[in-house]
Amino acid sequence: MKFQLRDSGLYCFSSDEWQRIGGWIEVTARTRLSNKKHGHGALLQWKNMDNVLLREVVYARHLNGDNARQIRELLVDTGYPLEPGTTSWARLQRYLLEEMAKAPPATTVDRTGWHGPVFATNGWTVGQADEQHHFVGQLSTSPLLQEIGSLQEWKDQVGSLCDGNPLAILSVGVALAAPLLKHAELENGAFHLVGNSSTGKTTLLQVAASVCGAPEFLRSWVSTANGLAAVAAEHNDMLLALDEIGLARPEDVDTAVYHIMNGASKLRANISGDLTTQTHWRTLALSSGEIWLSEVFQQMGKPVRAGQETRLVEIPVFGRFGAFDELHGFASSQELVDALKSRSKHQHGTLFRQWVELLTENTEELPGYIQHEVVHYTEQWTTSHMASQVVRVIKRFALITAALCLACRNYLLPWTEAESERAVHQVADAWIKSRGHIFNKGEYRILLKLNEYMNSRRFSFVDIKKGIAESPYDGFKRTINDEEQLLVKRATFLRFFGLQSRYMRDIEFLIQKDLLETNERSRGTLRVKINGKFERFFALWPERIRNYLNSMSDLDGLSQFPTYPSVDSEVTENE
Repeated sequence: MKFQLRDSGLYCFSSDEWQRIGGWIEVTARTRLSNKKHGHGALLQWKNMDNVLLREVVYARHLNGDNARQIRELLVDTGYPLEPGTTSWARLQRYLLEEMAKAPPATTVDRTGWHGPVFATNGWTVGQADEQHHFVGQLSTSPLLQEIGSLQEWKDQVGSLCDGNPLAILSVGVALAAPLLKHAELENGAFHLVGNSSTGKTTLLQVAASVCGAPEFLRSWVSTANGLAAVAAEHNDMLLALDEIGLARPEDVDTAVYHIMNGASKLRANISGDLTTQTHWRTLALSSGEIWLSEVFQQMGKPVRAGQETRLVEIPVFGRFGAFDELHGFASSQELVDALKSRSKHQHGTLFRQWVELLTENTEELPGYIQHEVVHYTEQWTTSHMASQVVRVIKRFALITAALCLACRNYLLPWTEAESERAVHQVADAWIKSRGHIFNKGEYRILLKLNEYMNSRRFSFVDIKKGIAESPYDGFKRTINDEEQLLVKRATFLRFFGLQSRYMRDIEFLIQKDLLETNERSRGTLRVKINGKFERFFALWPERIRNYLNSMSDLDGLSQFPTYPSVDSEVTENE
């Protein structure tokens, strides 16, 4: 059967004449998933009765199967002028199958974010690949990203008000850093802004959302844990902005902090008992609320786990005027907040697209560059005293700084690289001072208990030469090379410090820092012969412990960070 596509529609040659099948329609690509094994179909373009051009990927399993009527209903529902009669659809179906076999190949993707060198969203795709990429899936008709205005207008109207306001700059930086998680090879994470009502927290999230899209890009914590995971999957390689954690059920927050940050959906079985395909995502979240994570968990009678505090970094809102330091000529912080809210509604979405276009210009060199920058800032901002949990968070701050500086260098932001570094430095400093220490959470608890123990039980030891340490004594003391050592009974030590039977993970750092001596490495204890019988103790070096605690007392903040020059002292901008 011969077909002919004209401006007036699609025709086929039958009974010695050209007969009209329907309106204008063509197959522009033969599509399939990136593995080239599944998801084969066709990318269709057609004009409806209002001459509006529509595009849709349809699957070959539907077009060439019993569910072909779904495609027919799709076309008719969108206004495609299919000619009446039983033969019209059969002819159109044959035409589409023949054209699909001849069309150039293309790749379909069903989630946002990176697909090799290509970055796909439900509205646009950028990047250079061997063939075109087209977005399909449940988001294909949902306006997740929207653009209004121009980048210059966003810089003038919204970005300019962020200058001089560290929390606003950080919020923009989180949105820019999200697409770089893959290349930086860093884990998911979240920043939680905590402050009183009407300090500007939600406005900061709206500023971050304006980088990517309309105000609707900002989501709420009010959802189930599964619902939040589904939202995170929609925001793969993009910012996830969640407002007001206090409105969520504590149980959902508990699950979501791990669930979202781990980047994988739950394992589920289908009706036949087989595992369904697991969904994965990468995201940086920006959250807000009037309560701390510890307050959320108090409602459940549970402590906050160290992993949750590391994944969701709590930042106290600070500034001379709520969340802001610079009012940019407005009479009050409320006027500045109102201006940001209003301007974000009318200027949004343009920065993210141009940012991604910049990132896709050279995806081969991007990982090396970003990882080098993260290492640079991490080494500059950490010391040997900092524990691993703190360093993990500092790496996230370093990624945000690298993203901001790269955007500044390419004139996508209306402030300087030095201002970006200063802003992130100030926020990181506020976080670590609010945290109160630079240790891992478990280690800090042990150190506090050690300090308490040294002060409250210093007279609870007898000289080892006496050979007897009955109640109320905790153990023995002895001198080795002019240094006092305390031998604490094993049961007493575990009870005072609240340690479980598997305690090695909690005390390992004491051994590594020579604060605890052991000759039984797997137990952490010191086996000592007392009155002809071997007994096990935890052997503490009190003077070393005091010196260590004193040496750490001045390192709670980030005073070791470099002091950045003021704006006035800059000779050149963005060298």
